[in-house]
Amino acid sequence: MDEAGSPGSLREPRAAALTPDVLTQLHQTIWTERGNRVGLDVTVPPCPYTVDELAALDGAGRRVGYLPPEVATRSTRHVLGAMFPAMDCYSLQPDNEVENIVSRPGWFDYEAAIDAPYGDTTEAELLQRVAADGRELISLNQYIVAAQDSRLFTGHYLDERRTWPRIGIRVTGRIVCVRFDGDEMAEGLGDEPPQPGALLTAYDLHHDFRAPYTGGRSFGVARSERARTLPAEPPAPARGVHVSQRGAVDLDAEWRRQVDRLVAAGVAAELGLTPESYAASLPRFTPQPATYAGRLDAPVLVETRIGWRRQFELFGIRVSPILAVFPAPVPTGPDSAHRDAPYAAWFTRWGQRFDDPTSPDEARADLRADEVGANLVEGGAVAHAFPELVEAARFFDFVGEVLPAGETDGPLSFEPIDRTPGICRWRGVPEFGCNLYPLAFSVFRPLVRGREITTT
Repeated sequence: MDEAGSPGSLREPRAAALTPDVLTQLHQTIWTERGNRVGLDVTVPPCPYTVDELAALDGAGRRVGYLPPEVATRSTRHVLGAMFPAMDCYSLQPDNEVENIVSRPGWFDYEAAIDAPYGDTTEAELLQRVAADGRELISLNQYIVAAQDSRLFTGHYLDERRTWPRIGIRVTGRIVCVRFDGDEMAEGLGDEPPQPGALLTAYDLHHDFRAPYTGGRSFGVARSERARTLPAEPPAPARGVHVSQRGAVDLDAEWRRQVDRLVAAGVAAELGLTPESYAASLPRFTPQPATYAGRLDAPVLVETRIGWRRQFELFGIRVSPILAVFPAPVPTGPDSAHRDAPYAAWFTRWGQRFDDPTSPDEARADLRADEVGANLVEGGAVAHAFPELVEAARFFDFVGEVLPAGETDGPLSFEPIDRTPGICRWRGVPEFGCNLYPLAFSVFRPLVRGREITTT
């Protein structure tokens, strides 16, 4: 069994072969191999479902899976990420903030169909329907195991074709949706080339959003397990300034580091300059204004002589195909407009100026006289200067730009509201896009620049 689980790599027991003993042996085999990948010794207890329960579940289109206690919670989800590295999602970080509503280990059953049920529901409607069925929303840990089992048995991940189901996880208090990439591009979900095996966790879902492709996934447990109570999982840890941005800055050393990164990315060659002449064309960092201390502590070189799309290509920042359905981004004011000459400026560190999740509109309203909302070129410069931030799921809203409200075309339709661009980590790489709603998200902070810049 490899990570992907090629079609037919494991035969799924059906009909008379579907017994508790067969399932116990099968999942022990599965989890012995998975545990060996990460040095985890997993013992699968006897399957608690009766033969009659298993037959009823099979007839209802449900499959039984097993989630070891060692990998059942938010705080241990990163172990699943190590088992299945193709998932490569921010929700698998050791300090991730994607909280399970219920973290239930052990045996569970789930909908086996590749496309999710409960389509075209809002958050409230989904919760009502799932409760009426006597079930609960599946946790992200359960969902990962279910999707990987589906791949083993059928050659397909759950939701790889047409659906974005809400499941039992919350990001900044809202239930959000997930899906997996399969081997082929999904249908009706935008022209986004798949990264087979990638886990996509959409943090920016509004609780009232509904579409034919938004469904939900639920789980149940054996009758003998239903009275078991579960301890509450500790809340996600508070996340502040990342280690890559902590401490005092040696301006000369930091300037050299950023210049070297720009040269390595091919910026000097793109401009037809040698590394030495390119460095000479850039301004030096000047001492931090005293009033910036504690707010604007990150010096960054901003290159403006190459268009932002080409810069992002050089920096390894993918431009999201979803942007094609929205109007082009524009500055929110003259202070955030594009400049012709490269410059050096001081920016916020992630989690510094805005300690807590803050919406773009709240951030713009709170800007001080010496602060300016960062534009997309500046955002790309920060992402390239500090790649550890995106890697660690610390993303920025570029509050100096906005995608103006306008009608959207194509199979994906969204309400006409202003949206703010930013960079996140998607399908394993930094991606420039926009959040669908101008809300505060725990993995985002507004990016702000000090008004003073240095051009020579």
